[in-house]
Amino acid sequence: MNNFNLFLIAIIGIAGLICSGMLALMVYRVPHLSNWLEKWRHQEWFYYTILSISAFLAVIFIIFLLTGIFSRPPKKNLAIVTGEGKITISKATIESTALRAIRSFQGIRSPEVQASIHSRKEKVSLYINCSLFGRDRLPTLGKEMQLETKRAVEALLELPVHSVRIDLTDTDTQTRKKERVV
Repeated sequence: MNNFNLFLIAIIGIAGLICSGMLALMVYRVPHLSNWLEKWRHQEWFYYTILSISAFLAVIFIIFLLTGIFSRPPKKNLAIVTGEGKITISKATIESTALRAIRSFQGIRSPEVQASIHSRKEKVSLYINCSLFGRDRLPTLGKEMQLETKRAVEALLELPVHSVRIDLTDTDTQTRKKERVV
């Protein structure tokens, strides 16, 4: 969820709490506040306040409605339109090709690959998370892994790969931190 959606949800929560609190205070007698609310309710601007809060919430709910109608779930396939028709390549195929390229390196443990597909732009981004065992020169190794993965996926798709992000974790350091002497 992006920051705008989080901000919108927070505003709706605050406005909803204020409105429900005001309604509860109008129904129940609360010392000191009930008298103030009675005076406020008979003011001319009370109705404008309620109308402005209602209008604000209506705009927010319309934004939510339009977001729900027009937003699309993440693509599971890459669709390439050619002169003869449409070619669809699954996300799993792209991820397994990248996984094969990563497994060709020695010392790689538990690699995970996630592909982000943007069909309209015909663009693919890859995220790879893996552990290493007994390797050094990690920046060089990471660069080689990026190039090999990018080459393999571009050979499959015949489209440029937008980005390849790799997170490497040294299993030797992880196991030392988790070891316990009994």
